[in-house]
Amino acid sequence: MPATSVMSQHGEAGSSLSLAPTPLRRVFFALNARERDLFFTQPYKERDIEARWASEDELSSPQRWAEALEAWRPEILVSGWSTPPLPMNWLGQPDCPVRYVCHVTGSVRGIVPREFLERGGRITNWGNIAAREVAEHALLLALAALRKLPRWSGLRVEAGGPSPSALLGTRTLFHRSVGLHGFGSVARALQDLLSGFGVAVHAFSAGVPDALMREAEVTPCSSLKELFSRSEVLFECEALTPESCGSVTGEILGCLRDDAVFVNVARGQIADEKALLREAESGRIHVAVDVLNGEPPPFDPPFARLPNVIFSPHIAGPTFDTLPRCGDLALENLRRFLNDQPLEAEIDLEIYDRST
Repeated sequence: MPATSVMSQHGEAGSSLSLAPTPLRRVFFALNARERDLFFTQPYKERDIEARWASEDELSSPQRWAEALEAWRPEILVSGWSTPPLPMNWLGQPDCPVRYVCHVTGSVRGIVPREFLERGGRITNWGNIAAREVAEHALLLALAALRKLPRWSGLRVEAGGPSPSALLGTRTLFHRSVGLHGFGSVARALQDLLSGFGVAVHAFSAGVPDALMREAEVTPCSSLKELFSRSEVLFECEALTPESCGSVTGEILGCLRDDAVFVNVARGQIADEKALLREAESGRIHVAVDVLNGEPPPFDPPFARLPNVIFSPHIAGPTFDTLPRCGDLALENLRRFLNDQPLEAEIDLEIYDRST
């Protein structure tokens, strides 16, 4: 392993004491070339740090990935969307060197097992950077649904006839009854955005204390049925967990008021997709989705062909212009970790379990 020598001056001029070699600390950037260009605008350089990027070949094969980790033996792993799962047999070795996973993007559940945190490993991600922008996109989808955006292009207005707004049946978000399924960082960011609309906000999220919602001036509901039945606009932003998966059933969707708007910026698996499609096809409610059960979505999914549905292809956040900020946060956390300083956007077991 390459090393650096530290020299210390003592006694008379010209005399010196050569200390023991100090091993370089190793960082492994396990992202593909596209992610490198999206997130990092300049090369990573730190004194006394040895860093290298994984090759495309190492990321494409489980065997090559395991061999690369064993050969490089990094203390720090920088990961992203393209990073393969960490091999359990490597992580379970008594001398496994990795202590910190600096994740540039969102959830790490597909890459790092829970046991890594349980044994004292540390993980960070892009924190609330994405949450604010996902909330922004959710608001956009709701407004577009209320203003009947899918029907704009085919609208024909005749002189002396009804106004465009009357023909479309547009509605406002102001003073609506709004529901939040979920009360994590996205829901709380959305609550901030909604504060200027004079809406009555209700929320339900299993395990979240009612006091936390009331503190944010949100009325807690005792069940999904109550939440959906009270909502004219329902934002789905719950974390995907074994308990929430499939929790929005056809019966729950049926509790929404006629002409309600259902917006999903969480995960497609939370809602019964067939039931949601039936509701959308009936025209009883308006649907706006950024996620589907299958990701990436199939070409020309049924939701994209319905006149009262707004389908966005999983682009809620972060936006393209924000990705370098995610990289900057990752590099700042690297600096903090190497200097034994507190990390930003650190993931604990509770956050890990509720991440989607």
